[in-house]
Amino acid sequence: MTNFKARYIVLALSVKCRGEWKDIYDIIEKKKRISDEEIQDALRNLNSSFVCITDDSFPDCVKSVYQPPFLLYYYGNYSLVSRKRKLAAVGTRTPSEYQEKMTKKLIGETIDHFEGDVVIVSGMANGLDSIAMRQAMRRGTPIIGILGSGIDNPYPENNRDIYDYCRDGKGLILSEYPTTIEPLPQHFTFRNRLIAAVGDVCFIGGGKIRSGTASTARQALELGKDILALPCDISGDDLTNSLIKDGAHSVLDAMDIVQSLKENS
Repeated sequence: MTNFKARYIVLALSVKCRGEWKDIYDIIEKKKRISDEEIQDALRNLNSSFVCITDDSFPDCVKSVYQPPFLLYYYGNYSLVSRKRKLAAVGTRTPSEYQEKMTKKLIGETIDHFEGDVVIVSGMANGLDSIAMRQAMRRGTPIIGILGSGIDNPYPENNRDIYDYCRDGKGLILSEYPTTIEPLPQHFTFRNRLIAAVGDVCFIGGGKIRSGTASTARQALELGKDILALPCDISGDDLTNSLIKDGAHSVLDAMDIVQSLKENS
């Protein structure tokens, strides 16, 4: 059963520590006191909904990640975290023409196969993340965007349409960072563990071997998720070819994604 006092203490901790996991953990470990005034201040400044790790409704898939968030802020349709067939789709911010074309085709055909009964999960970044999410939006399909910035600070700003789509209830926006916290570089690598956890399988459309996309793939592997990689030109530094060499599933058509979702959702 939810402990309401505990969840408000965790909220106050999250605001006090600007969502930084290690700082929150340090206060909990040292049993530092949180005052009623700090709790009231946190509630006054709260615009979004939130779910605490002590709540019954906290997503089970997120509890198993490395350093699970103490709290998730959200806007939109929270029930999407419990939906079947959630496809994490991530990749480079600077895709080639081939990577962009094939990501659009594969994501679109996957959605069409399930007649929209699939959820696209990504990080709302420029490049393949936003390409995949907009393919879903064009079809009226639900998406889950996971931010590396405060829940009230969509980043990047040019993807505000994705944020608004989710906030209006057609999708879901999640963040472990409160209000308008800035998008610090370390937040994105840490955020990627949540993308890997929420998706049932993970499609990688392209990226470099040392990249944020690679960190998402690594987190997904550690969680036992299927990795689906788009083969690319072998002459360059491309993550997907390396993943395939190491045992990831090669995506040659949309049915490769469809089959994996059926087996893992």
